[in-house]
Amino acid sequence: GRRFGVQLKIAFWSHTREGACVTTNLACMAAMTAVHSEKKCMLLENHYSLRNIGDLMLPSERIECLREQGQYYNKYGLEHLLKELYSGKNDANMIQHTAIPLLFQNLFYLPQSFIVNRDVFNYEFELVRETLFQCLEEAADLLFVDTESNRNLSTTSILSDADLIVVNLRQDTKMLTEFFENHPIIRNKAFFLIGKYQPNHTWNLRRICYRFHIPRQNIGVIPYNLELEEAVTYGRVLQFLNRNIDEKQNKENAFFMRQVDRAVELLHQRIESCQDSRDD
Repeated sequence: GRRFGVQLKIAFWSHTREGACVTTNLACMAAMTAVHSEKKCMLLENHYSLRNIGDLMLPSERIECLREQGQYYNKYGLEHLLKELYSGKNDANMIQHTAIPLLFQNLFYLPQSFIVNRDVFNYEFELVRETLFQCLEEAADLLFVDTESNRNLSTTSILSDADLIVVNLRQDTKMLTEFFENHPIIRNKAFFLIGKYQPNHTWNLRRICYRFHIPRQNIGVIPYNLELEEAVTYGRVLQFLNRNIDEKQNKENAFFMRQVDRAVELLHQRIESCQDSRDD
């Protein structure tokens, strides 16, 4: 039996390729969701990218350690899983074999091994997507899917299937107006997240909410933070969050954590109301 009734799919997406920090935002939101709730979270992406979730959350020594334990993913990766599912194999253990634990027993990542080319990966992902997500329903309470800003086949399906779409925006006039003028359809299940947020920017939270009619409980911010940028480069996002969970001294990091916690809390309220409406 599931602990939380319904499993939810949360897609992280942006309508533009330039600097929406989709993956960084997902890493922060998913990690803090795992810290603050009992829910088991599974992270994956439906595309190849230069910096993926693993690059942000698995520092090199952790990968060495996984290699030594024979848990490292080249043999298992997501690609292997897609092939298995396609050939009709389908048992719950396949996910357990593939997923890498990132934090305690409630944050997992389905790694990629980059053994096929981009188009083949996109094609195979879409081919077995439904089966894959059915398998994952058994394995986790919340599914965080990084779709970045892809226009590939599975992104379209994932966005239409998702219970929630976290729309990643920046404080940029062109980016904001472009989204709100061209994507009305996504709004009803959107939660907005402003990445690299700077409170003194002309597009501050209040102005964005006012101008685009966004209820305050439907938008969060991930502040710009130099230490986080560095952590992203070295695969140390989890260490950065962990180090700052109770930060009081460093004002900038304390502000960062407060805002992320607030965004996680608001997203959590959306998750709860999704589950309630699905239960009815």
